[in-house]
Amino acid sequence: MSVVSGQLIRGPPGWTYYNPLIQSPYVPLLDGNPQQQKDPCLRELKALERNTRRLAEKMVKGWAWTNKKFEETSQKSTDISNRLSETKDMVVNLIIYVKELVASAATGIISSSTSAATDIGKMPNNCMDLQLIGHIKSGLYSVMGTRSVETVYCDFSKQLENPGFQQWIGYNDVKLSPTFFYVQKNVGFSSVGTAVPFEVEKVNTGNAMDLEIGIFTTPKSGIYHFSFGGLARFDPGSSGEMLELRLMLNGVRVGSSYATKSSGWPSVTLAETKFNQIQLESTLKLQESDRIWLEIHAHSGAAGVSLHDDADWHHTHFSGLLIEEDFEYF
Repeated sequence: MSVVSGQLIRGPPGWTYYNPLIQSPYVPLLDGNPQQQKDPCLRELKALERNTRRLAEKMVKGWAWTNKKFEETSQKSTDISNRLSETKDMVVNLIIYVKELVASAATGIISSSTSAATDIGKMPNNCMDLQLIGHIKSGLYSVMGTRSVETVYCDFSKQLENPGFQQWIGYNDVKLSPTFFYVQKNVGFSSVGTAVPFEVEKVNTGNAMDLEIGIFTTPKSGIYHFSFGGLARFDPGSSGEMLELRLMLNGVRVGSSYATKSSGWPSVTLAETKFNQIQLESTLKLQESDRIWLEIHAHSGAAGVSLHDDADWHHTHFSGLLIEEDFEYF
């Protein structure tokens, strides 16, 4: 007799029985012994084993089918949920549209397709102006602010006195014509009291920078940013101890920067020559036709002091750009 798991229990002489409580899974109990095969208990146990196996196979197949159907049902449920969400959005939009139509009818405002819009004689400044010229759909709109174009949200389903009728969103970066430049020098410059000219034009969008005379003329009123970087040179025996660079607006200094000889570093190729960096940045509110330039300021005994540069070195460079255009006089 052979048993894989479980246990055969010996009873009275001539009796042997199987304890199924300590066996899993079922295993064959008959090993071909003719005497055992004649035992009715063992034959019944064998039949029970076959039936149990068939039942287990059916249960596994049923579980697999149920699991498959559950996944299909879950997917269909997700699809239905998505369609319901889309339908809800359509209904909400329809309700808003109907409210807008009712509000338009109540205030006597009719769209331009059925009635001519009102001419307010200016660019719209707010949602009320937009409503007067025929707008009825709520949404984001561009309007003319005090000095710049602004974005507002107009809810035309609300009455004019309702605080939610107009909500301010922010400023728009609108420019009638973009203006920015970046220029460089490729030769030294030491003249004092005169605009620093430039020889290399990297970009000059709007053509507001005149390289030859070194003067930038503002094409539009607004806020501009300027940045300068250069290399001050102090020759051997120079009596000047510093170089002052000034940013000029219509002949008036609006910014300045210094480079000193004492804090400079010696040249590796030019004996007793020293160099030092000089930087200058400024953000200004300018009017149309204002003139901006850089110049070296005259100091007593400034001989031998200059802005240093050479071909392909470009130590000295100047840039500027229009940040925000002023529409005050638009």
